[in-house]
This record gives sequence, structure tokens and C-alpha cells, in this order.
Amino acid sequence: KILRMVADREGFGDLLAEGVKRASQKLGGKAAEAAIYTMKGNTPRGHDHRNRWAEMFDTVVSNTSTIETHMSAMSPDAQGPANPMVISDEVARTKGLMQLEDSAVTCRFNTRMNHKRLAEAISAATGWDMSPEEAWDIGRRAVNLLRAFNLQTGISKEYDRPSPRYGSTPIDGPTEGVSIMPHWDRMLENYYEKMGWNSEGVPTEKTLSTLGLEWVSDDLAKLE
Repeated sequence: KILRMVADREGFGDLLAEGVKRASQKLGGKAAEAAIYTMKGNTPRGHDHRNRWAEMFDTVVSNTSTIETHMSAMSPDAQGPANPMVISDEVARTKGLMQLEDSAVTCRFNTRMNHKRLAEAISAATGWDMSPEEAWDIGRRAVNLLRAFNLQTGISKEYDRPSPRYGSTPIDGPTEGVSIMPHWDRMLENYYEKMGWNSEGVPTEKTLSTLGLEWVSDDLAKLE
């Protein structure tokens, strides 16, 4: 019944249809304090990311309201909270791989974010001579275009943060008493740098030019 009320925006379902962030803010009080979301407004999926820092960081900086990369493609050192800067490095380094898969209309469970295999498949299907790096750049272009689009709609640096509850310190489990938040600003600064973005998270002219997106620079310049 509740699902139908949400779909039809009837009664209390009208509030729930706003999503976790807006609904909790409208309710106020403890609801606002307890809600789990990113400042962009999306609700993290399934897992408790406070024990999965790479997935949490990626979810929050994502342009698409869900993960943009995956821990399986990262260095083992990025699998836990012991190396926050390595996590930031690896999230930036692996950006574009999942977007390449999406552009090729393949599933990560089949292609496993293997850009070399995808480059071979694309070349075989099209007759192109695509190198693995050229294939990866397809995904990198997607990430930077998504970032540029979000910036133009007002989703800027201050939205690259978790809600207070999402970023809270776990009271039990493998990361009991350990929070990602003391490292957040440094991780974000490093992530922007490794992505080729400025300190405000805006893709630089050099980064866009390298990816063949020179025309995007003109649009971003209007935001200054």
C-alpha cells in the first residue's frame, strides 16, 4: 500500500516520494539527524559504507548518484580504512572504466572493468584499431562531461560530502570507533588533483583539451 501511495504521491507517500534527503529535512528533528544520503541527494545502496571507505568516497563524489567505479579494480591497499590517501588515489585512477562498460552496453560482471579486453572487442566489432588507453578515455570523457553538467546545474564542491549520519563513526563492526571524516577534506583535495580538476572540483582546460572536450571549457568559464 505504501509503495502505491509513493507512486501516486498520495498522503504520506507524497512526502516519501521526495526521497530520503528532502523528506527527512521536511520532517526535521531526529529524522533529519538519522537520514543517510549524500549532499547531492542520492541514497547509498545496500551496504554500510562506513566500513567500505573506497565505496563510500566514490559514492559521494559520484556524478550519477551511485558508484562510478568499483573496489575490484583498485589496489588491495584501497580495500580498507588504513590508507585514506591511497583510496582517494585509486578512486580517481579507476574512473572511466565503468563508464566505458556502460558505453559499450556490457555488464561489469562479464567484462570485469577490463579495458584491454573491451578495446579488443570494440575493435573486432567495428574494424577500428582502438588501443586500451583510447578505450579508457571514452569513459574518462563521460566522467568529465557528467561533472561539467552537474556544475552547470549548481552541484558544486560543497555537495561532495556525506550527510552527518552517513559520515558518522561506527559504534561496532570492523571499523568501530573509526571515522572517514577527519580525512575527508584531504582526500577530496587529492582526488580533484588526480582527476585533473582545480581546487573547486572544476575540470581544467588542460584536462578537457587532452580528452578532446575543448568546447566544454567555454561553458565552464561562464560559471566563474
